[in-house]
Order: sequence, then structure tokens, then C-alpha cells
Amino acid sequence: MTKQLYLFYGNEDLLIQEKLKELIKQIPNPDLNVEKFDGGRPDLEAITSALQNTPLLGGEKLVIIERADLGWEGWENLLPHLQLLAPETKVVFWTEKADKRTKFYKALDARGEVYEFQGFAEWEQEEVVAWIRQRAKLAGGEINSEAAESLRAICGNALGKLASEIDKLVTYVGEGKTIGEADVFALASPGTINTFALSDAILEKNIVEALSTFRLLYKNKTDLFSLLGLLASNYRLMLQVKQFPPSSAQPRSIAAAVGANPYFVKKCLGKAAKFKEQELQNNLELLLQTDLNLKSGWPELPAFELLITALCLPSPVKNHQ
Repeated sequence: MTKQLYLFYGNEDLLIQEKLKELIKQIPNPDLNVEKFDGGRPDLEAITSALQNTPLLGGEKLVIIERADLGWEGWENLLPHLQLLAPETKVVFWTEKADKRTKFYKALDARGEVYEFQGFAEWEQEEVVAWIRQRAKLAGGEINSEAAESLRAICGNALGKLASEIDKLVTYVGEGKTIGEADVFALASPGTINTFALSDAILEKNIVEALSTFRLLYKNKTDLFSLLGLLASNYRLMLQVKQFPPSSAQPRSIAAAVGANPYFVKKCLGKAAKFKEQELQNNLELLLQTDLNLKSGWPELPAFELLITALCLPSPVKNHQ
């Protein structure tokens, strides 16, 4: 028998919204027979009335209660009405967190279907990239692995943001065409592109490019502590990469060993050869000191420009006389 009660919970709104769309498609005359309520400020009288009213023009009815706090004891007042639902009425409770100890959760679990919608964990980069490529196909396009890696790096693991960017990219290149890395950077936000450009300029020790890029980021009020975190991640990853002998320096095997993104490991393999381990450690200490200086009230612009200058200095050459 088809269930009439549903509980959707989790932190990935995109997946919940898509599941809701599936249910709404099953409802004849959805403009008349789909009712939504704010579960954060529930009007139990209005919700009870919606549960009791029959669908207009026949068919089925769907009642959606969004952002419900299931820990609120008032929901228990709905239980008698949920037990007496008309056969053609379905009810969905949507919440971010579900306390399985509550009486209301147990009632929904016993009488309905419970779905958990969680996004990918931070370490599940490969799974996110696979999702991006599959999503691009569903949107009518293709995206190569390098472009998918770059898109994940820019947008993170938030599926809603990724889906929106994928739709824009498919429109940008045209349906049926392959999205490349250049397309991703063409549509990415200028701040994001400049963040990566700053990182690359510093690793290449191009002080002119690094300082000019940083000044643009500073003008756009980019978070300096996030920049410090990005630079520290680069140097830390290069230190980790250098621990592997050249014979076993394969991006995917290293990525699995250190819990990093294979795309960034591949990039760091090429950069790490230009640095000695001691220099990488010194650079990490510079970043830590700058972090402390900024938190102690140092002026931001000169503090960060001194850091960039120090990071871009040539490696010291030993005197072998």
C-alpha cells in the first residue's frame, strides 16, 4: 500500500526539493491540491484544516510542512488527524534534523516513510566529481574530469550551488557539447579566479603578479584568513607529496594516502619539485606568524604584502666554498 506520511530530513536542500517535485508531479491540479506550511511558525489550526479537507476536483492532495522542528511538543496534537487521513491525502514533513527519540518521529517512522538527504563529506571529492559529471548529462551536456575537478574546487560540495553552475555551463557551451576547464573559469566569479591566480603566482614566485592580484582581492574585501588557509593547504600538501618516492608518486595513490583531492595532488607534484622541505616548513611558519599578527591587530594590507614578498623570495643558495 502506498504510504501517506513522509519525513524528509538532512542538510542537502537540493535533494529534498527534487524529491518533493517528484511527489508534486503525481498530484492532479497541483495549484489547487498542494498546500505548503511554514513548520518554523506552525499554524496547527490551518494545518489541521488542510489535512481534513478533501482534494478539489478529485484526485490526490499533498500537504507539505517545511522547516519543521520535530522537537516541538505541539506536533503531537496532529497525531490523531494524521491517523485519520483520507486515502487521497499525503503529508510531507521537511526538517533539517530529526531526533529519533521523540514521540512524533517514532509515529512518522511507524506509519510512513523516512528519507535522509545528506550531502557529500569533505573527503568525498571523487564522489562529488562523479555527481557533477552525471548531473551535466542530465542537464543535456558533458563535462570533462578536469573541468569537474575545478568546478568542485570553486563551489565546494554544496549540491544546490553545483547544480546551478552546471545549468549555466550547459547553457553557455550549448547542449550536447563538452564543458572544459576554460569554460568553468570563464563563468566562475572573479574573486574565485583571482584566489587561485594569487596562489599560483606565489608558488611560481612571481612577486609582481602576486602583489597586483592580492591588491585586487583586497579591494574586493576577500577574507584574508581564508587566503591564509588556502596557501597553508598548498604548502602542507607539497610537504606531504615530497614524502613519497618518485617511483610511487601517482596522484590518485597519494591522494588516497593523504586524504586529498587527486586534482590538487597532481598540481602539487609539479610545484613541489621546486621547493626544499625546509623552505616549505619556513613558509608555513610565515603563514602562521601572519595569522597571529593579523589577529593581534596589525594593519592588514602591509602585513599581507610583507608575507607575499617573503614567500616570493628566491630560495637561498648555499655557498659551497
